[in-house]
Amino acid sequence: MRTLTGNGGIETYLFEPGDLVRLTRSEGGALNTAQAGDWGLVLKVHPCGAVDLKLAGYSRAKDAVLTRAVAVPCGRVEPCDRQGLPLKRGFSAVWDTRPPR
Repeated sequence: MRTLTGNGGIETYLFEPGDLVRLTRSEGGALNTAQAGDWGLVLKVHPCGAVDLKLAGYSRAKDAVLTRAVAVPCGRVEPCDRQGLPLKRGFSAVWDTRPPR
């Protein structure tokens, strides 16, 4: 994963296969397959910036019915650690603006 800092200190993440990420928002649409808080391994990064995630063995059981989330927009994910906890960076790390759990 690479981090780019833009104007105003806003960080943008460029994910790569093998990164651990966590969904910050549920998928939109009539059928929600991946929920906010699910986390897993990035399998593929699409040219448009969307990512394919492997959820089985991470936030879901290895034999779960839904094992992957496909084409999740990168704006709906953030980097996380091996326990699925978000990595605090930038403004939220300094001012602790992340909402409590």
